[in-house]
Amino acid sequence: MASLLALLAGTFYGLIIGILPGAGATTGLIFVFSFITLFPDPYLAVIFVMAVVAASTTGDTYTGVLLGIPGANSAAATMIDGFPLALQGKATYAISAAVTTSTLNGLLWGSLTFFFLPYYTQLIMIFGVPELWAFTMLAMVCVTFVTNKFWFRSMIALCIGLGVGLIGVDPSTNADRWTGGWEYLGDGVQLMPLVAGLFAIPELLDGLKQRANTAMPELANSVQTKQGILAVWNNKWDALRGGFIGAFIGLLPGLGGAVADWMAYSSTVASHPKDTFGNGNIKGVIGPEGANNAQKATSMIPTVLFGIPGASFAAIVIGLFAYLDFELGTLELAQDTKFFDSMLYGFMCATVLVGAICLLTTPIIARIAQIPYKYYFPVLLGFIVLACVQYTGGWEDYFMLAVCSVVGLLAKRYKFSRPALLFAFILFDRIEALTVQMLGLYTVEKLLDRNIFLVLVVITVITLVWGLTNKRKIDYA
Repeated sequence: MASLLALLAGTFYGLIIGILPGAGATTGLIFVFSFITLFPDPYLAVIFVMAVVAASTTGDTYTGVLLGIPGANSAAATMIDGFPLALQGKATYAISAAVTTSTLNGLLWGSLTFFFLPYYTQLIMIFGVPELWAFTMLAMVCVTFVTNKFWFRSMIALCIGLGVGLIGVDPSTNADRWTGGWEYLGDGVQLMPLVAGLFAIPELLDGLKQRANTAMPELANSVQTKQGILAVWNNKWDALRGGFIGAFIGLLPGLGGAVADWMAYSSTVASHPKDTFGNGNIKGVIGPEGANNAQKATSMIPTVLFGIPGASFAAIVIGLFAYLDFELGTLELAQDTKFFDSMLYGFMCATVLVGAICLLTTPIIARIAQIPYKYYFPVLLGFIVLACVQYTGGWEDYFMLAVCSVVGLLAKRYKFSRPALLFAFILFDRIEALTVQMLGLYTVEKLLDRNIFLVLVVITVITLVWGLTNKRKIDYA
C-alpha cells in the first residue's frame, strides 16, 4: 500500500509540474529536496522520484500544444506543429497522439532499461579507473561541444563549473580551498542553489514574458481522442524512429531531452519531404514526442551505473538519491536489487498511469494549463526558495541563491551553456579523483593496452570534431 501511495503521489505531482509553463522535470525535482527525507522508507522516495520523472515528461505536452509555451525545453519541438493544431480546434487530437506516442515509447525503452538495469551493472566490473575517466571526458565533450552552437562560450561555462567545484576542502591536504575564508563555503557550494539559480529561476522569470494567447478548442471530444491514437498507428515508424533517437541520445551522458526532441523532429521532417511542417502536421507531434520518455528512461543508465548525469534532470536525481544515502555509480548500489525494483516500479507504472489519466481527463487538465501564469508564479518561486535554504536557513543560503540566479540569468541571456556549467560542477570531484588515480597508477604503455579505454578516447575525439564542425546545431543553453 505504501508503494502505491508513493507512486500515486509522484504521478500526480509530476503531472501538475509538467503542465505548468517553464517548469518541467528539472524544476519539479528541485522542489522535492525540501521534503525527500520525510519518506519513512528511502525506497518509497525512489518510487516517488521516478514517478515524477515519468509523469512530468508526459505532462509537458499540454502547455506546448495549448499555449504555445513548452512546459520544458524538451517539449519545444512538439510545440511547432502542436500549437497550430490547437488553434485549428484540434487540441485533443494533438494531445492524444502525443500522449500515446510518449507512453508507448516510455514503456518500450523503460522495459529495456529498468528490467535489465541490474544486468547492465556488469559494466561496472569491467570499467577501471582509465575507462571511467575517459567516459567522464566524453560526458564533458558532449555537453560542451554538442549541445550548444556557441562552443567557446560553453568552454568558458565548463571552466567556471570546474572552478566552482574547486571550492571547499582540498582532499589531498584537508585544507580549505578557494573559500576566501568564508566558513559557509567549507563544504563547497551547495547543489540546490546552483541548480535552482541556473535553471529554475531563469525559466520562471522567462515564463512571465511568454505569449498570452491560448487555444480554446472543444476539448471534450472523444472522436479526436480516437483519431489521435489512430494517427500514432498510421505513423508508427515516425513514433518508433523518435523513440530510438531519444533512447540513443539518453545513453550519451550530458545531452538531454532537448537534443533528442529536436533531432527526432528534424528526422521526421527529413523523412517526409513532400509534407509541410509548422502549420499543424500531426507527424511533427508524433516524431519528437516519441523521444521524450525514451530519453528519460535510457538516460538513467549512465546516471545509475557511473554516476554521470544523462541529462540535466538526472543531475538532480543524483543529488536526491545522495540525500537518501544511495551513491550512484558504486558497486554497493549495483548489488541493491530493491533499489532497482523501486526504480522499475516507479517509472513503468507511472508511465502507464499518467498516460491513462491524460487520455481520459484532457478537458480538466487543459483548464489547469490555461490558468494565468501570474497566479502560480509566486507559489513556484516560494517552493524553490524553500528548497534552497535547507542548508543553514540563514542569510547565506539566500545570498547564494541570489548569486547563482544572477549567474543563471546572465548565462541564459548571453548563451553560455548552463548544462556545461552544472555538469562540470557535479563531476568535478570525480574528475579530480580519477585523474590523480590514473596518473599515479598507469603509464602510457599500460593505458595503450586497455581496449575499452582506447575506444572511449576515439569516440570522444570523434564527438569533439563533430561538435566543432557541425554548423546546424540548435542552442540548448
